[in-house]
Amino acid sequence: MRGKVRKQYMGQEGLTEKDPDFLPTQIVRIKQASELRGHSAPAPGEHAMGKTGIVEMAGMVYVMGDDNGTKLVQAYFMRIDGIGQVLAGENWVEGPGQPVAR
Repeated sequence: MRGKVRKQYMGQEGLTEKDPDFLPTQIVRIKQASELRGHSAPAPGEHAMGKTGIVEMAGMVYVMGDDNGTKLVQAYFMRIDGIGQVLAGENWVEGPGQPVAR
């Protein structure tokens, strides 16, 4: 079930893994920075923003938090023609036809 906590991650207290919103072989678009209210990591390179690609893998990655600690977030590796593989956090990715968040 998407969006539900599926299991505890690596047995660590408070770290959980959820089902990804996008699955491998699904077509997605990487948002432009101006389309987001709040930026989060991992952010894709500027050359990949606004481009469409195919999800190759979904998973959890560690990123630096606001308090200089690390946190675990959902991220996706996508393949974009002419660029290659791009890593982007969940809020940077949208499915085709989804409205732009303002």
